Amino acid sequence: MIKGLYRRLSLVLLTVFLILGAVLFWVYDNATQELQQETAQRLHLKLATYLVNDIELYPGDELNGENVKEAFNTVMHIDPGTELYVISPTGKVLEYKALEEKIINRSVDVAPIKQFISNGENFKLIFGTDPRSNKKKVFSASPIYDDKKTLLAYLYIIIQGEIYDDAASLINANRTWWLSLGIISAALVFLLLTTLLLFYQLTRPLVRLNKEVGNFERTGFQKLMTSKDPLPSPLSKRNDELQQLRGSFYRMSDKIVDQIDYLKKHDQMRREFLAHVSHDLRTPLAGMRAYLETLQLKGDGLSEADRDDFLKKALLTNQKLTGMIDELFELARLEHGQVEINPELIMISDLLSDTYASLSGLANNKGVHLDVDMESESLEVFADVARLDRVLQNLVGNAILYTPAGGEVRIRINRAPNLKVQISVEDTGQGIAAEDLPHVLEPYFRSTNGKQAYHEGKGLGLAIASKLLALHESELMVEGELGKGTKFSFLLAAS
Repeated sequence: MIKGLYRRLSLVLLTVFLILGAVLFWVYDNATQELQQETAQRLHLKLATYLVNDIELYPGDELNGENVKEAFNTVMHIDPGTELYVISPTGKVLEYKALEEKIINRSVDVAPIKQFISNGENFKLIFGTDPRSNKKKVFSASPIYDDKKTLLAYLYIIIQGEIYDDAASLINANRTWWLSLGIISAALVFLLLTTLLLFYQLTRPLVRLNKEVGNFERTGFQKLMTSKDPLPSPLSKRNDELQQLRGSFYRMSDKIVDQIDYLKKHDQMRREFLAHVSHDLRTPLAGMRAYLETLQLKGDGLSEADRDDFLKKALLTNQKLTGMIDELFELARLEHGQVEINPELIMISDLLSDTYASLSGLANNKGVHLDVDMESESLEVFADVARLDRVLQNLVGNAILYTPAGGEVRIRINRAPNLKVQISVEDTGQGIAAEDLPHVLEPYFRSTNGKQAYHEGKGLGLAIASKLLALHESELMVEGELGKGTKFSFLLAAS
């Protein structure tokens, strides 16, 4: 089996050229013979007429054998390739100069003879019967009349007779045929080599691209090495289709590699997420079970105060577990686009009052100062009240969680260009390392310096806030420096 596009093309092209060469040589050989026959007939067009006029072949009404033999000898000595015959009006061969066994056809078709005579000066290539063979030959002919203009016979001259055929075949075999074959073969070989070179130039980029695709697959779809040849721009029109295809493949391979890296990264995130979820769910479940088992085993031996304390702790654990499960379901709905918002024009000061009231107790208990800095209490934004409150609760609660006692959490509201309002939450807490900034909005991500607060947070608040803001066509931005606090901010459309 022949492999490779170029090899298959070469084989097909070679086959086509061999067939083409045979056809061309056949056409050339036939055209050459026809040209020779036409030339010979033109040169001998009036030969029979001259002989009839100069020699008395029928002095009376009978054939003059001596005159016929003399005419035959004279012409055949001058032109050995000719053969002379006297033909009756019905086509019977009356006189000839040849051995008896040489005459194959004793009668000839007179229709071509009549057509030849009727054409006169209007030449047209005509073939007639050859008495010595079964081939059709060019001829010259003339009618023979008596004194009363009665048709007695025809002088029929085969121009390229048997001797001519023998000589022509010998010449063709030894010189002309081989010369013609050599010229045609040389031309075809040159054309074949030129076409193969052209095919090589055309298929080389495709072969190279095929190797690059194979290498890309064999390496497990890793990033391709930079090619020595510059890749064409997708907007450039100076490269051909194969170059454009190669450029598209390289750009596609980069996309594939990025997608594979993205999937690997998110698969790792999914594994970590599941590990965190299972840990966070298992811990409160284990605690709640322990309290309930204690109540079941030692219920009668416990004081009323201890029983109330165990029940209270079990309920708090249950609330924590319920909140965690709610957040998991909320994040899942957000990631699958199952959450819709109903934006309306709201007074931002009213929403901040509710936020402050709900989180001030948490801040006071931890010794963190919670402050609100608003440019104007009349600022209004377009947002879904419940979703925006959820965002603020998550951001402010997260800031309080990671701010040590004596620190401060400040909520700032300012006007921004293009009819926007900027809302930011700043804290003086632990801050975030530069390498962790791109990942803080990922579910269950905790910065390397946030382990001390690990037991308090669920790791989903920032991810939920980011996705809720995305529904408002806004983006949650993060700024921070290790040991100097963190700032979360976003923009909303204003009235």
